[in-house]
Amino acid sequence: MHKAYDTILQSEVSAVLAAQNGGFEPYRYECACCGEEVYIAAAYSTRREAHFRHRKGNNDVECEKYLGQYGALSIDSRSRRSNRERVEFYFDNRSKTFSLGLRFNADEIQSYEHENVDFEIRTKDSAIPFYSLSINSSHFSPDVPTLIALNNFSFSYYLSNTLSGIKRKYDFIKPGNSTPTFFKLQGNDSDFKAKLVRSTVLFTNIQYFVIFQNHYSTPQDIQLPDEILVNGTVRFESMGYKFLGKTLLIQKKTARSDAILDSWGYQLESAESLTLLWPPAPVNNDVSIITSDEAFVFTSFELQAHGNINVHSTDIFKVNRSISRILVKPKTKIFNKNAEIVIDKAEQPIGNYSLLTTSKSIESKFIVPNDDDSYFLFNSFGVTPLKVGQAVLLTPKSEIRRYNFGYLTRCFYPYQHEELVGEALLEDILMHCKRTEALDLNAFASLKMSNVALRYIDKCKDSINVVAKQRIMEGLI
Repeated sequence: MHKAYDTILQSEVSAVLAAQNGGFEPYRYECACCGEEVYIAAAYSTRREAHFRHRKGNNDVECEKYLGQYGALSIDSRSRRSNRERVEFYFDNRSKTFSLGLRFNADEIQSYEHENVDFEIRTKDSAIPFYSLSINSSHFSPDVPTLIALNNFSFSYYLSNTLSGIKRKYDFIKPGNSTPTFFKLQGNDSDFKAKLVRSTVLFTNIQYFVIFQNHYSTPQDIQLPDEILVNGTVRFESMGYKFLGKTLLIQKKTARSDAILDSWGYQLESAESLTLLWPPAPVNNDVSIITSDEAFVFTSFELQAHGNINVHSTDIFKVNRSISRILVKPKTKIFNKNAEIVIDKAEQPIGNYSLLTTSKSIESKFIVPNDDDSYFLFNSFGVTPLKVGQAVLLTPKSEIRRYNFGYLTRCFYPYQHEELVGEALLEDILMHCKRTEALDLNAFASLKMSNVALRYIDKCKDSINVVAKQRIMEGLI
Protein backbone atom coordinates (compact mmCIF):
# COMPACT_ATOMS: atom_id res chain seq x y z
CA MET A 1 0.00 0.00 0.00
CA HIS A 2 1.24 3.48 -0.87
CA LYS A 3 -0.37 5.44 1.94
CA ALA A 4 -1.15 4.91 5.61
CA TYR A 5 -2.19 6.79 8.75
CA ASP A 6 0.67 8.41 10.72
CA THR A 7 -0.18 8.34 14.44
CA ILE A 8 2.48 10.98 15.19
CA LEU A 9 1.47 13.52 12.54
CA GLN A 10 -2.16 12.33 12.89
CA SER A 11 -2.52 12.53 9.13
CA GLU A 12 -2.30 10.34 6.06
CA VAL A 13 1.22 10.02 4.64
CA SER A 14 2.85 8.44 1.62
CA ALA A 15 5.39 5.66 2.10
CA VAL A 16 7.94 7.42 -0.12
CA LEU A 17 7.90 10.63 1.96
CA ALA A 18 7.75 8.68 5.23
CA ALA A 19 10.92 6.81 4.23
CA GLN A 20 12.68 10.05 3.30
CA ASN A 21 11.88 11.55 6.70
CA GLY A 22 13.12 8.55 8.69
CA GLY A 23 9.80 7.41 10.15
CA PHE A 24 10.64 3.95 11.46
CA GLU A 25 9.24 4.11 15.02
CA PRO A 26 7.24 1.07 16.20
CA TYR A 27 3.44 1.41 15.99
CA ARG A 28 3.72 4.73 14.15
CA TYR A 29 1.77 3.77 11.00
CA GLU A 30 -1.63 2.13 10.71
CA CYS A 31 -3.52 0.68 7.78
CA ALA A 32 -6.14 3.09 6.42
CA CYS A 33 -8.42 0.12 5.76
CA CYS A 34 -8.37 -1.95 8.96
CA GLY A 35 -6.37 0.11 11.46
CA GLU A 36 -3.71 -2.54 12.08
CA GLU A 37 -0.02 -1.64 12.31
CA VAL A 38 1.95 -1.36 9.05
CA TYR A 39 5.63 -0.63 8.44
CA ILE A 40 7.73 0.92 5.67
CA ALA A 41 9.06 -1.77 3.34
CA ALA A 42 11.74 -1.38 0.65
CA ALA A 43 12.79 1.93 2.19
CA TYR A 44 16.31 1.72 0.77
CA SER A 45 15.60 -0.41 -2.29
CA THR A 46 16.79 0.65 -5.74
CA ARG A 47 14.41 -1.78 -7.46
CA ARG A 48 11.11 -1.17 -5.69
CA GLU A 49 9.34 1.92 -4.50
CA ALA A 50 8.91 2.30 -0.73
CA HIS A 51 5.52 1.04 0.45
CA PHE A 52 3.64 0.05 3.58
CA ARG A 53 3.12 -3.60 4.58
CA HIS A 54 1.22 -5.31 7.36
CA ARG A 55 3.01 -7.26 10.05
CA LYS A 56 2.49 -10.97 9.53
CA GLY A 57 -0.68 -12.14 11.19
CA ASN A 58 -2.33 -8.73 11.65
CA ASN A 59 -4.84 -8.79 8.78
CA ASP A 60 -2.15 -8.93 6.10
CA VAL A 61 -4.26 -11.23 3.90
CA GLU A 62 -7.39 -9.06 3.86
CA CYS A 63 -5.73 -5.66 3.38
CA GLU A 64 -2.46 -6.37 1.57
CA LYS A 65 -3.86 -5.26 -1.80
CA TYR A 66 -5.20 -1.99 -0.40
CA LEU A 67 -3.27 0.90 -1.94
CA GLY A 68 -5.02 3.87 -0.40
CA GLN A 69 -5.77 7.25 -1.91
CA TYR A 70 -5.33 10.72 -0.45
CA GLY A 71 -8.60 11.66 1.15
CA ALA A 72 -9.30 8.18 2.51
CA LEU A 73 -8.28 9.70 5.82
CA SER A 74 -8.61 13.31 6.81
CA ILE A 75 -6.09 15.26 8.87
CA ASP A 76 -8.57 15.05 11.76
CA SER A 77 -7.61 12.05 13.89
CA ARG A 78 -11.29 11.18 14.41
CA SER A 79 -11.25 9.46 11.00
CA ARG A 80 -9.00 6.67 12.30
CA ARG A 81 -10.31 3.13 11.89
CA SER A 82 -8.84 1.98 15.21
CA ASN A 83 -8.79 3.93 18.44
CA ARG A 84 -5.47 2.93 19.93
CA GLU A 85 -3.52 4.54 22.70
CA ARG A 86 -0.57 6.84 22.00
CA VAL A 87 2.20 5.99 24.43
CA GLU A 88 5.57 7.48 25.34
CA PHE A 89 7.96 6.59 28.17
CA TYR A 90 9.65 9.30 30.26
CA PHE A 91 12.39 9.73 32.83
CA ASP A 92 12.16 12.54 35.40
CA ASN A 93 15.62 13.59 36.54
CA ARG A 94 14.35 15.48 39.58
CA SER A 95 12.54 12.52 41.14
CA LYS A 96 14.67 9.83 39.40
CA THR A 97 11.51 7.99 38.34
CA PHE A 98 10.14 6.49 35.13
CA SER A 99 6.61 7.01 33.87
CA LEU A 100 4.34 6.13 31.00
CA GLY A 101 2.62 8.98 29.17
CA LEU A 102 -0.76 7.97 27.77
CA ARG A 103 -3.00 10.18 25.63
CA PHE A 104 -6.34 9.92 23.82
CA ASN A 105 -8.31 12.40 21.73
CA ALA A 106 -11.71 13.77 22.75
CA ASP A 107 -13.77 11.23 20.77
CA GLU A 108 -11.79 8.31 22.14
CA ILE A 109 -12.23 9.47 25.74
CA GLN A 110 -15.98 9.92 25.21
CA SER A 111 -16.36 6.54 23.50
CA TYR A 112 -14.30 4.65 26.07
CA GLU A 113 -16.09 6.38 28.95
CA HIS A 114 -19.45 5.36 27.47
CA GLU A 115 -18.27 1.72 27.28
CA ASN A 116 -16.67 1.79 30.78
CA VAL A 117 -13.30 0.80 29.34
CA ASP A 118 -10.17 0.39 31.49
CA PHE A 119 -6.55 0.77 30.37
CA GLU A 120 -4.23 -2.01 31.57
CA ILE A 121 -0.46 -2.52 31.93
CA ARG A 122 1.25 -5.92 32.21
CA THR A 123 4.86 -7.05 32.47
CA LYS A 124 4.06 -10.23 30.50
CA ASP A 125 1.51 -11.12 27.84
CA SER A 126 -0.17 -13.71 30.07
CA ALA A 127 0.27 -11.87 33.38
CA ILE A 128 -2.43 -10.19 35.45
CA PRO A 129 -2.41 -6.38 34.98
CA PHE A 130 -0.37 -4.70 37.70
CA TYR A 131 -2.06 -1.38 36.89
CA SER A 132 -5.42 -0.37 35.47
CA LEU A 133 -7.09 3.00 34.96
CA SER A 134 -10.56 3.92 33.76
CA ILE A 135 -10.48 5.88 30.51
CA ASN A 136 -12.75 8.83 31.22
CA SER A 137 -12.76 12.61 31.39
CA SER A 138 -11.73 12.52 35.05
CA HIS A 139 -8.40 10.86 34.27
CA PHE A 140 -7.69 12.21 30.76
CA SER A 141 -7.81 15.51 28.90
CA PRO A 142 -7.98 15.46 25.09
CA ASP A 143 -4.52 15.11 23.47
CA VAL A 144 -2.77 15.75 26.79
CA PRO A 145 -0.59 12.94 28.18
CA THR A 146 -1.59 11.46 31.53
CA LEU A 147 1.59 10.32 33.32
CA ILE A 148 1.44 6.94 35.04
CA ALA A 149 4.33 6.19 37.41
CA LEU A 150 6.04 2.86 36.71
CA ASN A 151 6.67 1.00 39.95
CA ASN A 152 7.01 -2.53 38.47
CA PHE A 153 10.21 -3.06 36.49
CA SER A 154 10.15 -4.85 33.13
CA PHE A 155 12.25 -4.77 29.98
CA SER A 156 8.96 -4.64 28.03
CA TYR A 157 5.39 -3.73 28.89
CA TYR A 158 2.16 -5.05 27.41
CA LEU A 159 -0.57 -2.43 27.07
CA SER A 160 -4.23 -3.13 26.39
CA ASN A 161 -7.78 -2.03 27.14
CA THR A 162 -10.77 -4.07 28.29
CA LEU A 163 -12.76 -3.28 25.13
CA SER A 164 -10.54 -5.00 22.55
CA GLY A 165 -8.29 -7.12 24.78
CA ILE A 166 -5.44 -6.83 22.25
CA LYS A 167 -2.10 -6.57 24.05
CA ARG A 168 0.58 -4.47 22.37
CA LYS A 169 4.20 -4.96 23.40
CA TYR A 170 6.33 -1.87 24.05
CA ASP A 171 10.05 -2.34 24.61
CA PHE A 172 11.44 -0.25 27.45
CA ILE A 173 14.89 -0.72 29.04
CA LYS A 174 17.42 -2.67 26.99
CA PRO A 175 18.73 -5.74 28.84
CA GLY A 176 22.43 -6.16 29.55
CA ASN A 177 24.93 -4.25 31.69
CA SER A 178 26.76 -2.70 28.72
CA THR A 179 23.81 -1.81 26.46
CA PRO A 180 22.26 1.60 27.17
CA THR A 181 18.76 2.88 26.58
CA PHE A 182 18.56 6.39 25.13
CA PHE A 183 16.17 9.12 26.27
CA LYS A 184 15.99 12.52 24.52
CA LEU A 185 16.18 15.52 26.87
CA GLN A 186 13.26 17.94 26.92
CA GLY A 187 14.63 21.24 28.21
CA ASN A 188 18.18 22.23 29.16
CA ASP A 189 18.06 22.67 32.93
CA SER A 190 19.06 20.15 35.58
CA ASP A 191 15.43 19.28 36.39
CA PHE A 192 14.87 17.87 32.92
CA LYS A 193 12.36 15.36 31.67
CA ALA A 194 13.56 12.95 28.96
CA LYS A 195 11.52 10.93 26.46
CA LEU A 196 12.44 7.39 25.44
CA VAL A 197 13.96 7.10 21.95
CA ARG A 198 11.89 4.34 20.37
CA SER A 199 13.77 4.22 17.06
CA THR A 200 17.35 3.07 16.48
CA VAL A 201 18.48 6.41 14.99
CA LEU A 202 20.35 9.03 17.04
CA PHE A 203 21.42 12.52 15.99
CA THR A 204 24.46 14.76 16.42
CA ASN A 205 24.40 17.73 18.82
CA ILE A 206 21.27 16.50 20.62
CA GLN A 207 21.27 16.05 24.40
CA TYR A 208 20.50 12.48 25.44
CA PHE A 209 20.16 10.81 28.82
CA VAL A 210 21.33 7.18 28.64
CA ILE A 211 20.43 4.46 31.11
CA PHE A 212 22.56 1.42 31.94
CA GLN A 213 20.55 -1.06 34.00
CA ASN A 214 22.26 -2.82 36.95
CA HIS A 215 25.35 -0.60 36.72
CA TYR A 216 24.92 1.12 40.06
CA SER A 217 27.70 -0.68 41.94
CA THR A 218 30.11 -1.26 39.03
CA PRO A 219 33.43 0.35 40.01
CA GLN A 220 34.74 1.02 36.49
CA ASP A 221 33.09 3.71 34.36
CA ILE A 222 31.92 3.35 30.77
CA GLN A 223 34.69 4.36 28.36
CA LEU A 224 33.47 6.65 25.59
CA PRO A 225 35.37 8.28 22.69
CA ASP A 226 36.17 11.99 22.78
CA GLU A 227 33.45 12.72 20.19
CA ILE A 228 30.82 11.82 22.79
CA LEU A 229 30.73 14.58 25.40
CA VAL A 230 29.58 13.53 28.90
CA ASN A 231 27.80 16.38 30.71
CA GLY A 232 26.82 14.51 33.85
CA THR A 233 26.75 11.11 35.54
CA VAL A 234 24.35 9.84 38.19
CA ARG A 235 23.69 6.54 39.92
CA PHE A 236 20.20 5.92 41.28
CA GLU A 237 17.63 3.29 42.21
CA SER A 238 14.13 3.05 40.75
CA MET A 239 11.49 0.29 40.65
CA GLY A 240 13.76 -1.76 42.93
CA TYR A 241 16.63 -1.81 40.39
CA LYS A 242 19.95 0.00 40.13
CA PHE A 243 20.85 2.28 37.21
CA LEU A 244 23.71 4.33 35.87
CA GLY A 245 22.66 7.45 33.97
CA LYS A 246 24.75 9.73 31.77
CA THR A 247 23.86 12.96 29.98
CA LEU A 248 25.52 12.76 26.56
CA LEU A 249 26.00 14.90 23.48
CA ILE A 250 27.44 13.28 20.35
CA GLN A 251 29.36 16.11 18.74
CA LYS A 252 30.18 14.57 15.38
CA LYS A 253 29.99 11.39 13.36
CA THR A 254 33.29 9.49 13.29
CA ALA A 255 34.41 5.90 12.92
CA ARG A 256 34.82 5.59 16.70
CA SER A 257 31.42 7.06 17.55
CA ASP A 258 29.76 4.90 14.86
CA ALA A 259 31.47 1.80 16.19
CA ILE A 260 30.28 2.15 19.78
CA LEU A 261 26.75 3.18 18.74
CA ASP A 262 26.56 0.23 16.35
CA SER A 263 27.57 -2.11 19.19
CA TRP A 264 24.60 -0.73 21.13
CA GLY A 265 22.20 -1.19 18.20
CA TYR A 266 21.98 2.47 17.14
CA GLN A 267 23.08 4.49 14.12
CA LEU A 268 24.03 8.18 13.99
CA GLU A 269 22.77 10.87 11.60
CA SER A 270 23.18 14.65 11.38
CA ALA A 271 20.54 16.56 13.31
CA GLU A 272 17.90 18.72 11.64
CA SER A 273 16.94 22.21 12.87
CA LEU A 274 13.44 23.55 13.46
CA THR A 275 12.52 26.92 15.00
CA LEU A 276 9.22 28.74 15.33
CA LEU A 277 10.18 32.29 14.30
CA TRP A 278 6.84 34.06 14.65
CA PRO A 279 4.56 34.64 16.45
CA PRO A 280 5.76 34.29 20.07
CA ALA A 281 4.24 31.12 21.51
CA PRO A 282 3.99 29.84 25.09
CA VAL A 283 4.37 26.07 25.39
CA ASN A 284 1.70 24.09 27.22
CA ASN A 285 1.97 20.28 27.43
CA ASP A 286 4.52 20.28 24.57
CA VAL A 287 2.18 22.35 22.37
CA SER A 288 3.17 25.84 21.15
CA ILE A 289 0.08 28.05 21.48
CA ILE A 290 -0.38 30.98 19.07
CA THR A 291 -3.28 33.38 18.51
CA SER A 292 -2.84 33.96 14.76
CA ASP A 293 -3.88 31.87 11.75
CA GLU A 294 -0.34 31.51 10.42
CA ALA A 295 3.19 30.91 11.62
CA PHE A 296 6.70 31.40 10.24
CA VAL A 297 9.12 28.52 10.80
CA PHE A 298 12.81 27.97 10.06
CA THR A 299 13.72 24.43 9.00
CA SER A 300 16.95 22.88 7.76
CA PHE A 301 14.78 20.54 5.65
CA GLU A 302 12.02 21.10 3.11
CA LEU A 303 8.49 20.95 4.44
CA GLN A 304 6.60 18.15 2.68
CA ALA A 305 2.82 18.02 2.96
CA HIS A 306 1.73 14.56 4.19
CA GLY A 307 5.38 13.69 4.68
CA ASN A 308 6.76 15.69 7.63
CA ILE A 309 3.90 18.14 8.26
CA ASN A 310 0.20 17.38 8.61
CA VAL A 311 -1.15 20.20 6.42
CA HIS A 312 -1.92 20.34 2.71
CA SER A 313 0.59 21.69 0.19
CA THR A 314 -1.68 24.72 -0.40
CA ASP A 315 -1.11 25.71 3.26
CA ILE A 316 2.70 25.97 2.90
CA PHE A 317 4.30 29.10 1.41
CA LYS A 318 8.07 29.27 1.00
CA VAL A 319 9.62 32.63 1.97
CA ASN A 320 13.13 31.50 1.10
CA ARG A 321 15.14 28.30 1.18
CA SER A 322 14.87 27.82 4.95
CA ILE A 323 11.84 29.89 6.04
CA SER A 324 8.22 28.97 5.38
CA ARG A 325 4.88 30.49 6.24
CA ILE A 326 2.25 27.89 7.15
CA LEU A 327 -1.46 28.18 7.76
CA VAL A 328 -2.11 26.71 11.19
CA LYS A 329 -4.79 24.07 11.57
CA PRO A 330 -5.82 22.40 14.85
CA LYS A 331 -2.77 20.52 16.19
CA THR A 332 -0.47 21.36 13.29
CA LYS A 333 2.57 19.12 13.65
CA ILE A 334 6.00 19.08 12.01
CA PHE A 335 8.06 15.95 12.59
CA ASN A 336 11.29 15.06 10.81
CA LYS A 337 14.00 12.93 12.42
CA ASN A 338 14.96 14.73 15.67
CA ALA A 339 13.01 17.92 14.87
CA GLU A 340 9.41 18.16 16.02
CA ILE A 341 6.87 20.76 17.07
CA VAL A 342 3.12 20.94 17.61
CA ILE A 343 1.46 24.32 16.95
CA ASP A 344 -2.13 25.03 17.93
CA LYS A 345 -4.30 28.12 17.67
CA ALA A 346 -6.12 29.55 20.67
CA GLU A 347 -8.05 32.71 21.38
CA GLN A 348 -6.17 35.52 23.09
CA PRO A 349 -6.75 35.05 26.83
CA ILE A 350 -8.07 38.08 28.70
CA GLY A 351 -7.36 37.84 32.40
CA ASN A 352 -7.04 40.11 35.39
CA TYR A 353 -3.95 42.27 35.37
CA SER A 354 -2.50 45.08 37.45
CA LEU A 355 -1.84 48.41 35.79
CA LEU A 356 1.72 49.55 36.51
CA THR A 357 2.34 53.28 36.62
CA THR A 358 5.74 54.95 36.33
CA SER A 359 6.38 57.70 38.86
CA LYS A 360 8.94 60.53 38.63
CA SER A 361 11.05 62.44 41.13
CA ILE A 362 13.79 65.10 41.11
CA GLU A 363 17.14 64.40 42.78
CA SER A 364 20.52 66.11 42.85
CA LYS A 365 22.27 63.17 44.52
CA PHE A 366 20.90 59.62 44.48
CA ILE A 367 22.02 56.74 46.73
CA VAL A 368 20.97 53.27 45.54
CA PRO A 369 18.82 51.68 48.28
CA ASN A 370 19.04 48.06 49.44
CA ASP A 371 15.78 46.59 48.07
CA ASP A 372 14.57 44.05 45.51
CA ASP A 373 14.58 46.54 42.62
CA SER A 374 17.20 47.10 39.93
CA TYR A 375 18.65 50.56 39.17
CA PHE A 376 20.34 51.80 36.00
CA LEU A 377 22.01 55.12 35.13
CA PHE A 378 21.22 56.47 31.65
CA ASN A 379 23.43 59.25 30.24
CA SER A 380 25.37 60.22 27.12
CA PHE A 381 27.82 57.35 27.71
CA GLY A 382 25.10 54.67 27.61
CA VAL A 383 23.54 52.55 30.37
CA THR A 384 25.29 51.53 33.60
CA PRO A 385 23.88 49.13 36.24
CA LEU A 386 24.10 50.54 39.77
CA LYS A 387 25.01 48.70 42.97
CA VAL A 388 23.49 48.96 46.45
CA GLY A 389 24.87 51.96 48.34
CA GLN A 390 26.36 53.60 45.27
CA ALA A 391 26.05 57.42 45.25
CA VAL A 392 25.35 59.16 41.94
CA LEU A 393 25.37 62.89 41.20
CA LEU A 394 22.71 63.54 38.61
CA THR A 395 23.84 65.89 35.86
CA PRO A 396 21.94 67.44 32.96
CA LYS A 397 20.82 64.88 30.33
CA SER A 398 21.14 61.99 32.78
CA GLU A 399 18.54 59.98 34.67
CA ILE A 400 18.21 56.89 36.86
CA ARG A 401 15.53 54.26 36.17
CA ARG A 402 14.20 51.76 38.68
CA TYR A 403 12.89 48.35 37.53
CA ASN A 404 10.85 45.81 39.44
CA PHE A 405 10.88 42.31 37.89
CA GLY A 406 11.77 43.89 34.55
CA TYR A 407 9.05 46.57 34.68
CA LEU A 408 9.94 50.27 34.80
CA THR A 409 8.42 51.74 37.99
CA ARG A 410 10.20 55.06 38.67
CA CYS A 411 12.47 57.63 36.99
CA PHE A 412 14.83 60.00 38.83
CA TYR A 413 15.79 63.24 37.07
CA PRO A 414 18.32 66.01 37.99
CA TYR A 415 17.28 69.46 39.17
CA GLN A 416 16.83 71.83 36.25
CA HIS A 417 18.17 75.40 36.83
CA GLU A 418 15.57 78.09 36.12
CA GLU A 419 16.43 80.52 33.37
CA LEU A 420 16.15 84.05 34.82
CA VAL A 421 14.52 86.69 32.64
CA GLY A 422 13.16 90.21 33.04
CA GLU A 423 13.37 91.92 36.38
CA ALA A 424 14.68 88.81 38.20
CA LEU A 425 17.59 88.61 35.75
CA LEU A 426 18.33 92.34 36.14
CA GLU A 427 18.41 92.06 39.93
CA ASP A 428 20.72 89.05 39.78
CA ILE A 429 23.11 90.88 37.42
CA LEU A 430 23.23 94.04 39.50
CA MET A 431 23.88 91.96 42.64
CA HIS A 432 26.76 89.86 41.28
CA CYS A 433 28.35 92.00 38.54
CA LYS A 434 29.75 95.48 39.25
CA ARG A 435 31.37 96.37 35.93
CA THR A 436 30.05 99.53 34.27
CA GLU A 437 30.70 101.65 31.20
CA ALA A 438 29.65 105.09 29.95
CA LEU A 439 25.97 105.33 29.07
CA ASP A 440 25.28 105.90 25.36
CA LEU A 441 21.54 106.24 24.70
CA ASN A 442 22.11 106.04 20.92
CA ALA A 443 22.93 102.30 21.36
CA PHE A 444 19.29 101.68 22.30
CA ALA A 445 17.68 103.95 19.71
CA SER A 446 16.60 101.15 17.34
CA LEU A 447 15.55 98.70 20.07
CA LYS A 448 12.04 97.94 21.23
CA MET A 449 12.61 97.69 24.97
CA SER A 450 10.53 96.31 27.82
CA ASN A 451 9.21 98.42 30.65
CA VAL A 452 11.83 96.85 32.98
CA ALA A 453 14.64 97.95 30.64
CA LEU A 454 13.20 101.48 30.21
CA ARG A 455 12.90 101.98 33.97
CA TYR A 456 16.46 100.76 34.55
CA ILE A 457 17.93 103.07 31.87
CA ASP A 458 16.02 106.03 33.33
CA LYS A 459 17.70 105.38 36.68
CA CYS A 460 21.13 105.27 35.10
CA LYS A 461 22.99 108.64 35.06
CA ASP A 462 26.33 108.58 33.31
CA SER A 463 27.12 104.82 33.47
CA ILE A 464 25.36 101.47 32.86
CA ASN A 465 26.09 97.92 34.00
CA VAL A 466 27.98 96.13 31.20
CA VAL A 467 26.16 92.77 31.57
CA ALA A 468 22.77 94.42 32.01
CA LYS A 469 23.32 96.36 28.78
CA GLN A 470 24.21 93.15 26.93
CA ARG A 471 21.07 91.36 28.19
CA ILE A 472 18.89 94.34 27.21
CA MET A 473 20.39 94.20 23.71
CA GLU A 474 19.57 90.45 23.60
CA GLY A 475 15.96 91.08 24.68
CA LEU A 476 16.27 89.11 27.94
CA ILE A 477 15.51 92.13 30.12
